[in-house]
Order: sequence, then structure tokens, then C-alpha cells
Amino acid sequence: MLETLKNSKMFEGIDESILKKISVFSKLEKIKANETVLEEDSSDNCDLFIVVAGRVKIFVSSRYFSKENDDSKSIYTVNPGDFFGEMSSIVNKRRSASAVTMTDCELVRINGKKFIQLLENDHKAGFLILRNLYETLYDRIQNSNFMLRNLLI
Repeated sequence: MLETLKNSKMFEGIDESILKKISVFSKLEKIKANETVLEEDSSDNCDLFIVVAGRVKIFVSSRYFSKENDDSKSIYTVNPGDFFGEMSSIVNKRRSASAVTMTDCELVRINGKKFIQLLENDHKAGFLILRNLYETLYDRIQNSNFMLRNLLI
């Protein structure tokens, strides 16, 4: 588990002692292709995930805009080393998108409540982890802006 956490973009530059603490409340899950991991608008849990193997599609539904049409729009694909589910974990609010496995996957599930406790109790580790999260969110927003510009032009 420790090596998996070390290889994640979320935990780049994080001290091994902190990663050991995180590994205590993390577990490896094997999930078949086409299985829903997270459902948009759900508030069942605030766990976050790291992809160890396989690919996960993150998408939003159009059902909130049109009752007649329930198309979904892919936002991005999560590959090994990447993570998802972090936004709901940090703010403890409903899921903003759904996640479905595209292939058979191995995912590390990190208990969101315990993760937040760790961030609150260890300010240095919390800052480093949040900086890594925000760098990834920045990249995702830049990608979304690019896609939106292409739709509008």
C-alpha cells in the first residue's frame, strides 16, 4: 500500500511517516469494468480514490438540465497514479460527477473522514497534500475551459 501511495500524484513530496498513517485507513479494491464507483449528487460517503490499475471515466449527466434527455458527458479519464473523489472528501458535500470503471480496475479507497482528520491535525502535511490537489484541479479546470471554448467557437 505504501508504494502505491508514494506513486500517486496526490502524495508527491509527502513524508513516508504520513503515508503510513494514510495507509492505515486505506484499502485496495478490485472492481470489474463498467461498475459505478461514485454517483453524481450522492452524499453516501466522502471517500477518495487512487487508480492503481485500469481506467475510470468521470462524467456528468444532463438530466438536471432536461427531463427529456439523460445523456451523459464525459469530463475526463482517470489513469493509474491519478485520483478522483477528492472534492467531496475535502468539503464533505454531494458528489459533483459520477465515476464508472472503463476496464477492470484496482483502486485504493481512502476513508474521507479520517483523511480530513489527518489534514486538520498535521498542518504541514495538509498544506502539501492540498497543494498537490489544487495543482490537479487547476489542470482539470484548464482542460474543461479548453473544451468549453471549442464548443463555443
